[in-house]
Amino acid sequence: MSTFIAPGPLTTPVLFIAFNRENAARMVMEAIRAAKPPRLYFACDGPRNEAERKRCESVRALVSMVDWECEVHTRFNDANLGVMMGESTAMDWFFEHEEDGIILEDDTLPSQSFFWYCQELLERYRNDDRVWCIMGNNLMTEWKTKDNASYYYSAHGYGAYWGWAGWRRVWNKYDVRMADWPECRDNDLLNGHFLSKAEMTEAYKLFEGQYTGAIRSWDYQMDLARLLNRGVTCIPNVNMIRNIGFGAEGTHTVSENDRRNKEEHGETTFPLVHPRHMLVDVQRDMAYFERYIQPTLYQRLKEVVKNLLPAKVDEALTPFVSKVQRRLGIN
Repeated sequence: MSTFIAPGPLTTPVLFIAFNRENAARMVMEAIRAAKPPRLYFACDGPRNEAERKRCESVRALVSMVDWECEVHTRFNDANLGVMMGESTAMDWFFEHEEDGIILEDDTLPSQSFFWYCQELLERYRNDDRVWCIMGNNLMTEWKTKDNASYYYSAHGYGAYWGWAGWRRVWNKYDVRMADWPECRDNDLLNGHFLSKAEMTEAYKLFEGQYTGAIRSWDYQMDLARLLNRGVTCIPNVNMIRNIGFGAEGTHTVSENDRRNKEEHGETTFPLVHPRHMLVDVQRDMAYFERYIQPTLYQRLKEVVKNLLPAKVDEALTPFVSKVQRRLGIN
């Protein structure tokens, strides 16, 4: 990673959300320590069982790494709320106290320029309701940019919330329960937004899964609120976040063979170059969907075969197929 020289002091607060992965949390805390934010909010969910308590306590002890002049706030849950409520309530807490800020989780390792990139864009778009949030993650770094801008606009949120920044004005529109989803679904209110039938199908599946409880996350609610408010996200042309949570301990990133598991991340340069026009890069959004979200041909064929098999045969074959997939590195 290239050496980064900060363009000035960091004045933006940081929310750090962790749980029970000490090694990963320590790496992220080291990055925060190097940036020296003036205010740090440290939130940890409670253990799911007694055996997990010691691991959670070791993560909470990382607060002792704060050795710079910093106002520290902690929110350590006694009970386990889970990913959806644990993280969303931590962000509620953060935005109750701050108008804007940077949010990092224990598996989102930032480069140093990420903090100052967020700080500049938070100020630039503070009162611009068109801008929903600032992403630090970009998996499409091989995409040839059309100009020399430091970031681009996406209307489809195609950078994960792996290190991001936002404002209270946006979080106030967030609804963890997705109360507006049935009306959107039943009246086709969002159909005109999508770039393809496949993208619409995938989005509806995820929103429905989140609404019914089949998925227990916090971020699909953020995406729905963005669509309802016609917001765009800012995505950097340099990937500044390395997701270090892929593997067995991950919540949603459980496979190390996931195509999104990229080690590449680096530093953006300053001064930032801002896009001349607020135009969404539709081609880049579509390319991201086709590369990282749309099921592969193999996955589609597997699903067709699966649906043709009797249930007992499918159940017997699934462990064997999964084992072969892992050996071959197929998702």
